[in-house]
Parts: sequence; structure tokens; C-alpha cells
Amino acid sequence: MNDFLRSGLADLAAQAAPADLYSRVLTGSRRRSRRRAVAALAAVTVLTGATVTGAVLFGDQLLPPPVTTPTSTPATPPVPTPTGSRAPSPAVSPSSVTPQVDVRNATFDVPELGFCSASRRTFVDGLERDAVRNQMRVLELSPPGRADLDGVPGDEVVVLIGCQLEGPWYDTQVLALTVGADGALRPLGCVVDAATDAFGPWIEPTDLRVRGDEVVLRIRGYGWDDGAEWIAPQERGFAYRDGAFVQVSGPTARPSPLPR
Repeated sequence: MNDFLRSGLADLAAQAAPADLYSRVLTGSRRRSRRRAVAALAAVTVLTGATVTGAVLFGDQLLPPPVTTPTSTPATPPVPTPTGSRAPSPAVSPSSVTPQVDVRNATFDVPELGFCSASRRTFVDGLERDAVRNQMRVLELSPPGRADLDGVPGDEVVVLIGCQLEGPWYDTQVLALTVGADGALRPLGCVVDAATDAFGPWIEPTDLRVRGDEVVLRIRGYGWDDGAEWIAPQERGFAYRDGAFVQVSGPTARPSPLPR
């Protein structure tokens, strides 16, 4: 190397300023960190479904914002709220409801029976009140007999009535009474027909029962005093037909007495 070249290189070295490489590297590193943070924030924003405004540049291309499809939730039908009210009960006709009555303490018309004439009589504890000579009595069946015997809405009550003369003898008959809506009693008719009543059957409250629209009488004997006779027990049924009670079941002939 000659002196001229060495002198020129020395002048160039004297004019050159030292470069601060550390400051440049630190500045570049900070710029790249900010870019990564912005990119990460944008990715998080897209993943969480937030609305991204603007555009993201990647190289020379413009990427469209992601399209999200809304999910529809099926509508749930409303659940009816109970109101606490019950379904209306079917209407009941007042005429079909039979009031409770006490036939042993009541007033009603009684048909003629033996020596007791037909009249309106008042009973107290089963006995006629203010009887002059012949006293009537009324007995309920055991168990009580109530049924619709005439086909008209409302039940009839079946009772045993008796006409007692002076002394222990008395005549008996089965009487059906219609119960009005106000509890009033009206005679429907005598149950035992004339042919059966003619031989004087023994009738007790326990010998009667109601079966549907039929009143069944169990007969064990007939007659009074020296003419009383035991018979083989038999049942006869009576029903209300065409305005009167008639026999509809059982024997119809006069029963034969048992050997004494």
C-alpha cells in the first residue's frame, strides 16, 4: 500500500461516526411486539363473536369479516296456569232430589183401612195424635224402603200402617207415600192387592223390602186369634202399574196352612 492510499483511508476513518446498533434493534423489537399484540387482540375478538369493524390487511389482500349464522331456539309453548277452579258439576234437577222426611212424625192423608176411615192424620212417634176410638199407627220398614216406584223423578217411601181397634187386634197394610219437593207426603196407594189382603197376611216391618221398583212381601202366616194359621213362607212382589199396585211375582192363590 502506498502512502497516498493510506492517507485517504485515514481521512475516511476520521469522518465516519459510530452506529448505535442497540437502539435500532430495541426499536425494531418493540415495533414487532406491538404488531403481534394487535394481531392477537383481533383473533380474540373474532373468536368471541364480537363485531369487527374495518378490514384486516394481509399482504396485498383484503379479508372479509367472518359471517356468523344466528342460532334459533325453538319456542316453548306457554304452560297453562291452574286457576284453582273445578269443572262444573252436572246440573241436578230440583225435582229429582227427594228430601229426607220422618214419617213417624208427620201429617198426611191415609186411605181407609179396616175400621179406620180415610182422613188426614197427624202422627207423633208413630202413633196417631188425638185419636178418638180407633188409633192408627205408622211403622218404617227395617231397613227403610225408598225407591222410585211410579217412574216420576223423586223417590217414594214405603211404610207399614195399622188400624188398631179397642183391644189387641188391628188390621195392617203397606202404604207408598210420594215425597214432594217441600217434604210433604202424599199417598201413592196401598201396595198389597185386594186378593192377598183378603186372607189377612201377617205383615211385619222386617217382612218387606224394596227391589228396584218392586215391593216384595214375605208371608209366613195369616188370620187372627183362633183362625191364625202358619204357612210355608212365600214371597209376593207388587209394583205400581197404570195408577195402582198389582201383583207381579210370586204365588197368587190363597196359601194352604201348615199341619197343626
